[in-house]
Amino acid sequence: MDLFIELNQLMRKYRFRPKRKLCQHFLIDERIIEKMIEEAELKKQDTVLEIGAGTGFLTRELQKYCSVIAVEFDEKLCELLQNELKEENLQLICEDFLKAELPAFNKVVSTPPYHISKKIMLKLLKKGFDLGVLVFQEEFIEKLIALPGFPQYCALTVLTQYKMFPQVVAKVDASSFFPKPKARSKMVKLIKNEGTKKAANEKLFFRFVEELFRYKNKNMSNALLCAESFLKQNLKLSGKDSLRILKEFDLEKKVVLTEVEEFIEMFNKLYEEGYAKR
Repeated sequence: MDLFIELNQLMRKYRFRPKRKLCQHFLIDERIIEKMIEEAELKKQDTVLEIGAGTGFLTRELQKYCSVIAVEFDEKLCELLQNELKEENLQLICEDFLKAELPAFNKVVSTPPYHISKKIMLKLLKKGFDLGVLVFQEEFIEKLIALPGFPQYCALTVLTQYKMFPQVVAKVDASSFFPKPKARSKMVKLIKNEGTKKAANEKLFFRFVEELFRYKNKNMSNALLCAESFLKQNLKLSGKDSLRILKEFDLEKKVVLTEVEEFIEMFNKLYEEGYAKR
């Protein structure tokens, strides 16, 4: 059955309409669903997380290949999912994704709500996963794949590329959704980055990068001095201490021009020195 026709039947049956405040745009394009399944490289032993399961069109396809954890905040849609989907390999979580305690998963396949894209990505990155296939607004994806010096290069770029290899795998037309979003969309594939050197304290590294990007257009030496309160509180180092410890780095380079690997190396040097003082 055509997914748009099926969606209309479900809207009549369960008496709902897309909610603008929840940024609901239901995926009705079978080709995009097939592409997401293909790119996810699913195996029977996988456990896939889906954020914003909606009407379950993607969910039921995922269920054909592996176990699924589907998160949906809307009560009416949760009722629909409970009634319309098979239970055998589905764990349905009817909560706000940003507040939910998530069980273990190794892949993410999802078309999450665009208005909380950054918060979703940060939670996923902190949780960790092997592979993801997600549809986001084009402007947001540009931040994930940006290079140093590009306007889109930001803390989220560094944190994403520290954990994952992001690559755009498809454009997604507005007609693939109902209602059509005003923003242009793309599909991004995220593959776990096994090769990058790891931060000595990942949780603190995330905060370190976010703090420095508050001063993204300053050179690194000035940014570190501006971040002195953060350094003192978390690493027991003054701004001048950090400049001394990092003297082998090019601290005249702007924060926005600094490579992911450099952030890791600088943080690890500071962490090692600061930890030794505790």
